[in-house]
Amino acid sequence: MIIVLSTYPDRKRAEEAASEIVRKELAACVNVIKVGKSFYRWKGKLESEEEHLLLIKTKMKAYKQLEMFIKEGHPYEVPEIIYFRVEGGHRPYLSWLDKNVLSRLLTVPLDLRVTKRAGVPLKEPIKARKPRTMS
Repeated sequence: MIIVLSTYPDRKRAEEAASEIVRKELAACVNVIKVGKSFYRWKGKLESEEEHLLLIKTKMKAYKQLEMFIKEGHPYEVPEIIYFRVEGGHRPYLSWLDKNVLSRLLTVPLDLRVTKRAGVPLKEPIKARKPRTMS
């Protein structure tokens, strides 16, 4: 499990992002916390503004997709996206989290073909195999 932090300039955007993150199963739970005023240096100037913090509970295997989602829709030029590894916790909670992050089977499109191996073009493309489903 990891905890990802990201700040947003207003509650509306923070709540929209939180809702979409959970809907897409990029996290099991997201808390929106009013931080108050943040102070930081931006392009050589001291800046400050009200911010809302997303406290995102997820798994490492979802991090790259989560990071892309945040960057694509974030209003900041350089959004805060940092994570901390969780070394332990209440086992039933961790189990619940595990079942609620990327729980749907991810598949590769069947028409995807591998045309290179180690950068060398192949004479015949390798067809992707149909993914096996787990029962």
